[in-house]
Amino acid sequence: MKIKEILSHLEAKFPLYLQEDFDNSGIQCGDKEQEVTGVLVCFDPSPEVLEEAKEKGANLIISHHPLVFTGLKKIEPVDRIGRIIFKAIENKQVMYAMHTNMDSAAGGGNDLFAQKLGLTNCEVLSPKDSLYQKVIFFIPENESAPLKNALFAIGCGCIGRYDHCSYQMTGFGSFRPLQGAQPHTGQVNNMELIEEERVEMIFPANLQRRVIDTIYKYHLYEEPAFDIVKLENKERKAGLGRVGFLPQAMDALQFLEYVKKQMDVNLIRYSGNMDKKIKKVAVCGGGGSSLIQVALRSGADAYVTGDIKYHDFYTPEERMMIADIGHFEGEHFIREIIYNEIKGNFITFATSLSTVEKLKIYNI
Repeated sequence: MKIKEILSHLEAKFPLYLQEDFDNSGIQCGDKEQEVTGVLVCFDPSPEVLEEAKEKGANLIISHHPLVFTGLKKIEPVDRIGRIIFKAIENKQVMYAMHTNMDSAAGGGNDLFAQKLGLTNCEVLSPKDSLYQKVIFFIPENESAPLKNALFAIGCGCIGRYDHCSYQMTGFGSFRPLQGAQPHTGQVNNMELIEEERVEMIFPANLQRRVIDTIYKYHLYEEPAFDIVKLENKERKAGLGRVGFLPQAMDALQFLEYVKKQMDVNLIRYSGNMDKKIKKVAVCGGGGSSLIQVALRSGADAYVTGDIKYHDFYTPEERMMIADIGHFEGEHFIREIIYNEIKGNFITFATSLSTVEKLKIYNI
C-alpha cells in the first residue's frame, strides 16, 4: 500500500480545505508514492521523533503541528527545520501535518475536547464560511451524465452525509455558430434553439481549477457554457471551537476543579466572577485568544482554551470566566484521533504513538 492511499483516507474525513489561511497542513516533505512501512503519530515533529520512527520502521510521520508554517527560501541543516527536513529525506520518511483542518472538522480535536468536558447540545463556536462554490453548466438534454459523474468523482456534489447531489431543470438555449466553429449541434451561420439541461452542484472552493478542467474535458460543446458562484453559506459542522452545556450547573471553583480532573491538568490560569454559576461552556484547543469575543457572543459562562495573554483576561469584564489550561493540554489528545483512525482502517502495517515527546514542566 502506498502512503498516498493513507493520506487520501485521512483527507476525506479531515479535508485540507478546512485549514485556516495561515496554516500549512498536509505534506511537509517526502515522497507519498512510497510503499508504507509503518506510521508514527506525534504532536510536534522533532529529531527525536524521526529517530523513533526509524527505529520502529515507520516511513510516515503524522504530526498535529506542521514543521513548516511559512515559505522557505532555502533549506540547510543549520536550524531546527532544516535539520529535520534533511534527516527525514535521508531516512526516506514522509512528514505530514494535520493541524487546523483537524481542529475544525467534525470528529476532530474540538469535538473531542467538548466530549472530555461532557458538554451536550454542542455547536461549532466559529463556523467556517465561504468554503464552497457552486458550478452551473448547460448541456444538451439527457446528455449530462458523463460530465456529472466526472464532477462527482473529483468531489463535487457532497452535502453533509450525502454525495452525488445536484439539481437540474430543462430549458432552451440559443446560439449561432460562426465561421470556423465546429458545433456539437447545429450548422455554421444558422441560428439554433435546442433543449438543454441546467445542472447545479456545489464543491469545495479549493477544487475550482479541477472543476474547470473537468468541464472542458467532458463537456460536449466546443465552448462550454458554465458559471461558478461563490457561496456565503456557513458550515454548521466545521469550524474552530465548540460551545455546549454541562450536565448540570456548577459553582465557578467547582467548575475549575472539574476541568482539572477531566483534562488531566495540574494548573489553570483563570479570571472571572467567582460567584457566577457555570452551565454553558465554550472550548477551543490550542491557542484560542482570538475567539474570546466569539465565546462572549455565544452566551458562554466560561471559555476554556490556551495561550491567553495577560490583557486578554480582562476582555470579558466579569461577564465570562476564562480558563487557560495550556496549549499542549488542550489538544495533545488529537494524536489519539489520528492513531485510532489509521489503526481502525488499515491493518497491513504497524501504527504507533510517539513515546519520546513530553511537555516538560518544572515546579520549583
